[in-house]
Amino acid sequence: MKQLLIAASLVALSACSVLSENSNAIPGSYRLVDIDGETLTGTATARIEINGAISGQGPCNMFSGANRAALPTLDYAALATTRRACIIEGGEGRFLTALAAVREASTTGDRLVMRGPGVTMTWQRVSDLPAQ
Repeated sequence: MKQLLIAASLVALSACSVLSENSNAIPGSYRLVDIDGETLTGTATARIEINGAISGQGPCNMFSGANRAALPTLDYAALATTRRACIIEGGEGRFLTALAAVREASTTGDRLVMRGPGVTMTWQRVSDLPAQ
């Protein structure tokens, strides 16, 4: 019985290690590639902090918010945004709706993928973003 408990503990700890490694790879600066395989008009960027907080530029407005979960889990339901008038609708509504809906993040190479019910956002890591 004792050996079974030790084995179970080791399996649980190894799962935490994988989760932790992926969580540590997430913070950084990104440029949006697509939402559900479709590109948006304009450029959207994001900076994710080590605590999961996010800030950036959508297709039209700037946004920021805290992650109400621990990475790699995401909960960006309460984003603050500027309210500039968008001359060309570049998918601002779709972008903000998708960002509020994503629930998990993972990285592969220089790509960040955020997923939620019915939505996938793909981001490309960039070396750094200009000050906003």
